[in-house]
Amino acid sequence: MLTLLAQITNPAIPQQATGKDQDILFARYIAVIWKTIVIVGGFAVLIWLIWGALNWIMSGSNPERLKRAKDQMFEGIFGLVILVLSYAIVALISKVTGLNILDPSWPTL
Repeated sequence: MLTLLAQITNPAIPQQATGKDQDILFARYIAVIWKTIVIVGGFAVLIWLIWGALNWIMSGSNPERLKRAKDQMFEGIFGLVILVLSYAIVALISKVTGLNILDPSWPTL
């Protein structure tokens, strides 16, 4: 059974990492996932703001639709603030620890 498990490889990982290489590989995956979330979130904020602006333009004199459009644009700005704060937190942690969190090539035990 153990020999069968030793032969299993992951084609998504170009090299089979062992020990400290696994830690660095895991840290890189986390960094890539965070970057992807920020990029997708940025596009979502952009679309949400444009959609809210179009709703504002098309609301005419309907106060309910105007309020909904303003709320939607506020939610878009709030999402943008969250994205910027997440980057600021990562940058602050990088400065305090001296590690480049978004490009993890740190030595491990």
